[in-house]
Amino acid sequence: MTILGIDAGTPDVAAAEHLIHDLVTMLGPPALACTHFVRTGRPHVAVTLVVEPDVQPDLAEYGVAWGDRRTGPEELAAGASQAVAEFEAGGGRAVVFAGSAGVSGVLTVAELVERSAIEQVSVLASPSPAAPEVVLDTRGYLRPERKAGVLTLATTPGLLPDGTVGLVPFEILDVQACCGGH
Repeated sequence: MTILGIDAGTPDVAAAEHLIHDLVTMLGPPALACTHFVRTGRPHVAVTLVVEPDVQPDLAEYGVAWGDRRTGPEELAAGASQAVAEFEAGGGRAVVFAGSAGVSGVLTVAELVERSAIEQVSVLASPSPAAPEVVLDTRGYLRPERKAGVLTLATTPGLLPDGTVGLVPFEILDVQACCGGH
């Protein structure tokens, strides 16, 4: 497999996720696709895709990095290279991952781990991962992070559809500005 870094200068994670879905259409489904913050120059978000070695990206308008190669505008190629380096160091926020399309609704932590590439479920402010029997409502949106290469979903206690308490993903789909949009 090849780690392909792509930087289109996307300003935020929503735009980067849109880019990932466009790239999936162009290049085929990756084994894993992640977002990465680029903190040099103008801050923005780049992506990585883990693809088959024979994928030949033709993305001249983007910065692209894989192996020791870099193409495209230099600032964007540098961002793509940074994204690859972060991925190789075990980081990244996963958007597409094995099982991502098939896990939604209410299920146990054990079922989530069994059906997807997510290896661990953490609970905010807890030193221990969630127990396998704990119930989780995916709310139709999972964005696990790679922590030292381990795909980990951050969760927080929350109400389940039946009114009981379980876990819900910490990251939500539609983040709303608080306190008047500051």
